[in-house]
Amino acid sequence: MKDSVARKRWVSGGLTLTVPLLLVGAFHLVRGQTSSPPGAMPGMQMPAPAQSAGASKPVPPGYAEVSVSSEVQQRIGVALGTVERTPLTMNIRAVGIVRPDETKIAHIHLKTEGWVNKLYVAYTGQKVKAGEPMLSIYSPAFFAAQAEFLGALRSVAQNPDGTADRQMVVESSRRRLQLWDIPERAIELLEKTGKPEQSLTLSSPISGTVLEKKVFDGQYVMPQGELYVVADLSTVWVQARVFEYELPHIEIGMPVTVTLPSLAPQQFTGKVVFIDAVADEMTRSVQVRVELPNPRGQIKPGMFCHVMISHAMGAALTVPTSAVIRTGERDIAFRAAAADRFVPVEVKISPVRFEDRFQILEGLKAGDQVVVSANFLIDSESRLQAGGGGMAGMPGMGGNTNGGGKKPQ
Repeated sequence: MKDSVARKRWVSGGLTLTVPLLLVGAFHLVRGQTSSPPGAMPGMQMPAPAQSAGASKPVPPGYAEVSVSSEVQQRIGVALGTVERTPLTMNIRAVGIVRPDETKIAHIHLKTEGWVNKLYVAYTGQKVKAGEPMLSIYSPAFFAAQAEFLGALRSVAQNPDGTADRQMVVESSRRRLQLWDIPERAIELLEKTGKPEQSLTLSSPISGTVLEKKVFDGQYVMPQGELYVVADLSTVWVQARVFEYELPHIEIGMPVTVTLPSLAPQQFTGKVVFIDAVADEMTRSVQVRVELPNPRGQIKPGMFCHVMISHAMGAALTVPTSAVIRTGERDIAFRAAAADRFVPVEVKISPVRFEDRFQILEGLKAGDQVVVSANFLIDSESRLQAGGGGMAGMPGMGGNTNGGGKKPQ
């Protein structure tokens, strides 16, 4: 034939079938014969099951040991992996959004009322330091409180031997100014000069960035009105969600690796500081909060990021995930008993997947070689051979070549 892949054709019951020679001679059932049957591919041997060295468990029902020559293995891409003891590290990956640290946010209000006559912080995003002025207002109540304090001081000065009531008035008026967040140095200056200030200056309680500005020049402001929101962004929070089954592997204080697409390839290290007590009913997920240092201010609130939490769980026997065929009823791996012989083994694996490896609980031991590539082809031939000798009529498959069909052409 002129096809790029040689093929076999045979006729049975009027039906003509064409099969690639690669599949015709790829596998051979171990039947206890000492020589190849007529029509078998060269290099395909059929050793007896008694010669299968190292078989620790019987072959699972519905499976048979298969033999594949090195030439055929190379053609179908058979590759082997090793059962070995490796660290067990479960990596939990999630996505998150950067938020300000709520413990370092200041919502700024006045404790009196009046008209804004000057804005020192005039736009959102402006940096401020603790103690710096943010705005000043003209407040009749503030002016009256200063006058009351100065009057009490003069009364005491004119009557040094006066009653204690006068001294109590002084302390009461001083305390009133302090409760309005008037700095002590400003009260001392008022006491020294005896001249009340016309404007009350509001200072920032923390150092940080202005996230919101809700005041404008000339506005009449009252205590219930919020003027500014200032946040210290030297530390930020990352709000992420993990699935319920991942919760047993997360604890407060665990280290977390955070990467941001906008700052790749940098990695930032934080820690878990909070796990929500309530799960979301729709997504079956739980919110996890990560605290992340941000000394240079590179990480901005609202940024999207990737979160990885690693849980070290000791060490155990593992195999590549591609070595295990999961049928739903059982898990099967093909152990290399020799260079050309593969034995199906039923294995028990941990329900937790460790990146690209499964933990082996039963069925294999350290040092065993298992098929990690083309094992689905080997699995198919193993099932066929166990069910009736493979593909009947095909040379090298151990089936009956004298069926009712015509001879292969």
